[in-house]
Amino acid sequence: MDLQLTTVTGGGILLGERNYNTTPTQTLNNHIANSTQTISNPTTNSTQTLNKRSKTSTQTIKWSVPTGLNLTREAKTANMCRVVCLYKGYTYLGHGGAIDRIDQHGQVKKAFINLGGGVESIATHNDRLYTIMFCGSNPFKIHVHDLKSTTLITSWTHPTFPNTGQRMCLMGDNQLAVGDWPSKQIVIYSPTGEVIRRVPCPPSLTMTSVVCMSSCGDDSVVISDRLAGKVVRMSLKDGSLLWSSDRVTQPGGIVHHPAGYVLVVSCQVDHTIIYVLDEKDG
Repeated sequence: MDLQLTTVTGGGILLGERNYNTTPTQTLNNHIANSTQTISNPTTNSTQTLNKRSKTSTQTIKWSVPTGLNLTREAKTANMCRVVCLYKGYTYLGHGGAIDRIDQHGQVKKAFINLGGGVESIATHNDRLYTIMFCGSNPFKIHVHDLKSTTLITSWTHPTFPNTGQRMCLMGDNQLAVGDWPSKQIVIYSPTGEVIRRVPCPPSLTMTSVVCMSSCGDDSVVISDRLAGKVVRMSLKDGSLLWSSDRVTQPGGIVHHPAGYVLVVSCQVDHTIIYVLDEKDG
């Protein structure tokens, strides 16, 4: 089993579950943190404060480091769940040839967007859906679709490995960060596919097909490398290594939470653990 995840409003997370048995249905779970079921052992129990400022008032939102998960919603699809993201109340799920859309009530719209190959990665921004698609021996392509009309806006080729984990994320200033693992670098694109710059990855990473990535603020990303057994945070300004952690066994799906921590999935032989790492030092 392989899990991919993303955060949702209110401290929750979405888990995309991909099973490798003969059961045809796949599960998309909405979990809320801080339940009584303990699944991880955070090193700290501190509470962090985020300030959202406006011209007239200041609203303070307090987040707590999660200690467990509580299932609040579940939806099933008939295809293999590869990657998942949330945008404006809808969950978009990429699988073997299309994008399914799931609403807040768990209703699934099959093949919301049809694609000509396997969906390897997915991201949403400004009512646009970005996908990395694999078409057998053909080069990988990044497609950009309009979420309102589902029409294709543009596409371009991108070098990478076949993968079952997220390797694309949106950064500040409308920039798209995409892992180019064969060249051990991250390519920063404009929304229309122009290359803005290329950032080399730390040499300690293997950068093979089992690497996942998530944005971590406007100028850095967190990366999980299963074969290297590492989770790292690197700067997109110069590629420097901000921290490296080997606390997670076989790290897989990864996502940064705005409360200031990083969630990492570890899929073991007979169980799955979600680790909670501090964004400052791992």
